[in-house]
Amino acid sequence: SSGINAEYGDDDVEEPKKLNLAKEIRYIMYGFGDDKSPYTESIALIEDVVINYLHEISNQAINMGKKGKITVEDILHLIRHDTKKYNRAKELLISNDDIKKARKCFDEDNLSRLTP
Repeated sequence: SSGINAEYGDDDVEEPKKLNLAKEIRYIMYGFGDDKSPYTESIALIEDVVINYLHEISNQAINMGKKGKITVEDILHLIRHDTKKYNRAKELLISNDDIKKARKCFDEDNLSRLTP
């Protein structure tokens, strides 16, 4: 716990974990044509932009709908005017549903083979 938390008697309060996206950003940069080992400063800059965007969109979403809860619909509502982000989010949600359905079918098929 930090000294600030101790001052207020909140020893049980955890400080937020620092989000570290450097590895993923390095891979994304390489995938988009950058060098295999891009400058550390470039990675840090992109990471800072991404984290700031996530904080901003999260803070906006938490103030929508049910207080203190972020839903997929809240995020979709916030990005609805950014066609690329909105379409990509919808595409990923559909893919996620397809994967869940495939896993369920696979699990049910394996379970039926195991029961006599």
